[in-house]
Amino acid sequence: MALQGEEQTIRVVLVDDHAVVREGTQLILDAAPGIKVVAGASSGAEALRMVERHQPDVLLLDLQLPDMSGVDVARAMRRSSPQVAILVLTGNEAAGVGGLLELGVRGFLHKTASGAEIVAAVRAVATGRMMIVGAPSGVATTSLASLLTARELEILRLMAAGLRNADIARQLTVSVKTVEHHVTNILMKLHVQSRTQAAMKAQQHFGLAVGA
Repeated sequence: MALQGEEQTIRVVLVDDHAVVREGTQLILDAAPGIKVVAGASSGAEALRMVERHQPDVLLLDLQLPDMSGVDVARAMRRSSPQVAILVLTGNEAAGVGGLLELGVRGFLHKTASGAEIVAAVRAVATGRMMIVGAPSGVATTSLASLLTARELEILRLMAAGLRNADIARQLTVSVKTVEHHVTNILMKLHVQSRTQAAMKAQQHFGLAVGA
């Protein structure tokens, strides 16, 4: 259930197999106004049980769990509790990032993030926004074609050429809303916050001639 108003408390289920990380993160979140950790879990199976029991607004999910991967947990969540916003907690691993994006994960939070960044990320995904705090290692060197769909690559080139969403929509004969959806996915997959950064990162890290 997505948060509808700032006065409501954001309810979080926190999943990490390291007790120290889990307890430390809970202290940070519980100290923030309007956020409460309603349950913690150390495994994927326990996480799914806690989500079913507590119906939180946000699931803060570690990718590396002892019994199942973060991708498997997110996939199960997609089926059973699609209203819960998933914020992935990642260390250095990049495996599964693409799959998680396809499953609708709303954000990635690196384990080196500060307390303020953790709180900001939880609030962002709870209100329907996407948030990237740090990029999983290995993403920057992955080929662009493996991260973006053919349509997203096409839209990225048009973005780099300076076209606005309405112009792109007319050129591709799609709705502006469809373009906006693709642009959001592009920014999230490239771990950037703006259209300009997306074009620059494509050129810098992937060697893509975006104007070609």
